[in-house]
Amino acid sequence: MLRHPTSLFILLLLATVLAASKPLVQQAPLQIQILNIEKNNGKVVVEIYNTKAEWLKKPFRRVTLAPDENIKKALFAVPYGKYAVSIYQDTNGNGELGMNFLQIPKEPIGFGNNYKPFGEPRFESALIDYGPAAQPVAIKLYSVF
Repeated sequence: MLRHPTSLFILLLLATVLAASKPLVQQAPLQIQILNIEKNNGKVVVEIYNTKAEWLKKPFRRVTLAPDENIKKALFAVPYGKYAVSIYQDTNGNGELGMNFLQIPKEPIGFGNNYKPFGEPRFESALIDYGPAAQPVAIKLYSVF
């Protein structure tokens, strides 16, 4: 039996270190499959948002993909939750979604749930659920005109 306070402290410290060193179950990343990409034209920008206040202003995470295939997959290492998804193909390579004078996108776009807005896109309509049983989300790019 341990009677010395230092020995007890060392034993508790060792038990804590061993408990903390257990391998953690690896969480699968949020997977978004982008369909209908114009191959070899600009770049594809995939953005996810976790708050309505930042929707289409400041993404929570962003991934830029080369359009070397008609179908690409974006992976995000994020906590489980709900995320609004916005995707566009920057065909002219200027780093932003091209819009006409009426603020209608001139480049291919896509949103979570394959939502096609009439007017300004709504955060709630583009939300997807990401949890332990989540499957890859497929979003098809489309052109407004």
